[in-house]
Amino acid sequence: MMKTYELYVFTQESCAPCTRLKEHVKTLTAAEQAELHFVPLKTASGQRTALAEELSVELSPTLVVVHEEVACQLDDDGDEDCDYVEESVERFVGANSIIEHLQATLDAYTYAHPE
Repeated sequence: MMKTYELYVFTQESCAPCTRLKEHVKTLTAAEQAELHFVPLKTASGQRTALAEELSVELSPTLVVVHEEVACQLDDDGDEDCDYVEESVERFVGANSIIEHLQATLDAYTYAHPE
């Protein structure tokens, strides 16, 4: 079973803490920046995006670490049926909390710092 992690950062327009977080992200290496996937919290109509709904994200900025794996089962005919399964592993809400934990999170869940 293959294990991967996605780091989603939910932000909104006209959000001062989101802007502060984005400015902090610019100080990271290119490899570190590439590991963060910025996702809008809400659509233009004001509804939460599908991913925000799926991960129960209410506030921005929020960083959610998602564990993604391929889960396979044999069906009744003996054929293998595989699906992606995503599970929230860790969550940080607010720019201060995200900035405080960002380096350790990148180190723990990404390949931005190969040893």
